[in-house]
Amino acid sequence: MKQILLSTLLFLFILNANSQNEKNWTLNGYISNIQSVMFESYDEDWVNDNVIHNRLNFKWYPNNSLKFATSIRNRLLWGSSFQYFPEYAKSIEESNSYFDLNRNILSEESFALNSTIDRLYLDYTIKDLQITLGRQRINWGQNFIWNPNDIFNSYSFFEVDYTERPGSDAIRIQYYTSYSSSAEFAMNCNSDKEITLAGLYRFNKWNYDIQLLGGLIKETEIFAGLGWSGDIKTAGFTGELSYFVPKKMKDTSGVLLFALSGNYTFSNSLMLQIDYIYNEYAKSYDISQFGEMLNLPQSEKAISFTEHTYFLSAGFPINPLINASVSAMYFPKLDGIYIGGSLDYSLKDNLNVSFISQFFDGQFGDERSKFFMGFLKLQLSF
Repeated sequence: MKQILLSTLLFLFILNANSQNEKNWTLNGYISNIQSVMFESYDEDWVNDNVIHNRLNFKWYPNNSLKFATSIRNRLLWGSSFQYFPEYAKSIEESNSYFDLNRNILSEESFALNSTIDRLYLDYTIKDLQITLGRQRINWGQNFIWNPNDIFNSYSFFEVDYTERPGSDAIRIQYYTSYSSSAEFAMNCNSDKEITLAGLYRFNKWNYDIQLLGGLIKETEIFAGLGWSGDIKTAGFTGELSYFVPKKMKDTSGVLLFALSGNYTFSNSLMLQIDYIYNEYAKSYDISQFGEMLNLPQSEKAISFTEHTYFLSAGFPINPLINASVSAMYFPKLDGIYIGGSLDYSLKDNLNVSFISQFFDGQFGDERSKFFMGFLKLQLSF
């Protein structure tokens, strides 16, 4: 029934768009091909995979106040992961959203064709009031790497093929009280029918954008948060903290997440980025290797691997067509590091090729764990 309803909405959208004398809709997207390799040691088994990824973004503007938007993510996946991980195809189809709009259209022993509707919402704006209903991205984060304030749409920094990030089945109400301040309320429901609701107030003080937020997480935890973004002289400076306590008042144990981020761009366009996070929730992890860490379920608290993590990156445009970056993380608890690099080359205005590498090394108990991933991505935008 849900799929029939969605198909009907899309049909009405296309029918109305074609009947307009003046274009009041947009359609864009891209198609990409990613080849990847993963291994723990170069002289052992390699996991080779391939993904053809197509994204379509539709937006329809019936009038000046109303917008309808939907985005579809289609992926054809094949490779070694289907051999080494028998549940791989099933994991691709898993969804934590209230409406299950994620389907494996085809699924065999060596490949899967998956389609996901990750945006589907109506947006209504009148004067200073904006109401958005449906699957949408609610991004309350201020930092670059870790976002303790991003309670609706947490994501992994190490994901290379999902720049749009997941959305939430939610209602969001925004009221703009002035040019520099606003109040928001948002509520979503997940696949377990657990409700998360929160409010946020954003204002400007001392030349900083400051936000205060709080609410209820999955009906079990109460949280309060603070975030800011501004500058120290000419360097960007942002920060976020969130504190979570169980809803049951008898349990007074709380969890603190606190993250800082700074960046500076030199006159030659070299940009340096530095980040730090303290994540009390990470104390509870029981992990034996980096492969397990990368597959941790994303949540509002599971946003870093260890209690303390440090990050440093540098990015530089070699010329107008080529951008290079290198990044590193340090995990004190594991005596471990992450080293990443990327090289982006613009072949044409709408055609890009990227080389991405990720290397992990750390101590898990008596065992030293290493993990490498490499990606070659070709993307055509339209």
